[in-house]
Amino acid sequence: MRRIKCATELSYGKLAQRTHYSRSSWERFLNQKQLPTRVAVEEFAAAAGTDPGPLLLRLERSLAHETAARAATAAREGAREGARGGEPALVPAIPAPGRESGLPGLGRPLGLLAAGALVGGGLVTVLNRAARVRRSL
Repeated sequence: MRRIKCATELSYGKLAQRTHYSRSSWERFLNQKQLPTRVAVEEFAAAAGTDPGPLLLRLERSLAHETAARAATAAREGAREGARGGEPALVPAIPAPGRESGLPGLGRPLGLLAAGALVGGGLVTVLNRAARVRRSL
């Protein structure tokens, strides 16, 4: 998005005038301090006169990467918590068939993958705790 902004000579102020997002929001989005919303990407593409398809694909990849990183962090924290003798981390429920994943910006396959990673992390925590309990008996 930054390359497109530079190529079209759009300032943050011009983007704010042409979209429903403020100048500071565009600064955060374009300097990678915050992921933009799908609507922001579509409005950016319209303001710049470019196809939103490639930008939306890149946004979906970024969201999937961020979700996977959060799942890995949660699994590590859950394993650490289990090693300290605390309660296992809570694992979100898997959505019912035919429903969206419940994770913003993700389609069903990526949402299920992220949920699977969280469930796997929780399972490792529970098994780890059970093994410690058996050893202490």
